[in-house]
Amino acid sequence: MDARYDLGDDHRFVGTLCPDMKLTLERPDPDVVTAVTRSADLLREGRGLLRGFVDRAEARDAAATWSGRVTTVIARTDRVDVDALLIRPDGLVAWALPTGQDLDATTLVRALGTWFGQPA
Repeated sequence: MDARYDLGDDHRFVGTLCPDMKLTLERPDPDVVTAVTRSADLLREGRGLLRGFVDRAEARDAAATWSGRVTTVIARTDRVDVDALLIRPDGLVAWALPTGQDLDATTLVRALGTWFGQPA
C-alpha cells in the first residue's frame, strides 16, 4: 500500500493509491448536500475520476472533453492539502492540484491524455 510509481509529477499523492476517505458529495448548488460516501465507492464503475474538494471550475472545464471516460465529482472532506485529484480506475492518483495553487491546465490535460486517450 505504500508503493509509489514515478508518473512524472513530484506531488506526494501522484503515483500512489488514493487514500480512501469519507466524502460528502454536492450538487451544483453548494448548499445542497446529497450523499455521504467513501472514495472507493466512486471507482466502482471502472472510469477515471476527477475529484475536486473545492469547486475549481477551471479543472472541471479542462476535463470536460473526457466526460465519456472520466467522472467529475465535487465532494467535501476533511483534507486540506489538495484541491483536486485525477484518479485512474485502478485507484492510482495520476495528477494532483495542491491547495490554493493556480491550475496549470496543460499538466491536467497531459495526464488526462496519457491515461484516458484523446479527448472526445
